[in-house]
Amino acid sequence: MKVTVLGVGNTLLGDEGVGVHLLRLLREENLPEEVELLDGGTRGLALFPYLEETTHLLVLDAVGLNGKPGTVVSLKREELRQGPALKFSAHDIALPDLLNLLEFIRGEQIEDYRLVGVVPASWKLGEGLSKPVLKALPEAIRQIRAILQAWMPVYQT
Repeated sequence: MKVTVLGVGNTLLGDEGVGVHLLRLLREENLPEEVELLDGGTRGLALFPYLEETTHLLVLDAVGLNGKPGTVVSLKREELRQGPALKFSAHDIALPDLLNLLEFIRGEQIEDYRLVGVVPASWKLGEGLSKPVLKALPEAIRQIRAILQAWMPVYQT
């Protein structure tokens, strides 16, 4: 089993960088060695080589759905498969395309993949997160932990 937690986003665009900020918080956790934390920035399909061996993928990102800023969103495989109908963030990493390419090249499906994101309040130039997104971080971390525990029952927070 190889679990990859992929934080994506542009930290220079305020809340758009929430995925990378969440990844930084996870670096302080006592995670099992099977978990790789990967800062994907805004690399999109260029992330492919880093994910070839991944069996379980958890993406952390800003989620541009029409929700209240600071709302934590958790999407499962089936919802992520909907493709272009979902706009994940300002950089639009083409997540469905990346997953399809990964599975096509490997010749097998990734066992599971999920997305945990936060609805942004602002994508304005600036390195900090807005108050609603900052308040959402503990809930996002709680949901991330729950997913990791479901994938790896031996993992305890």
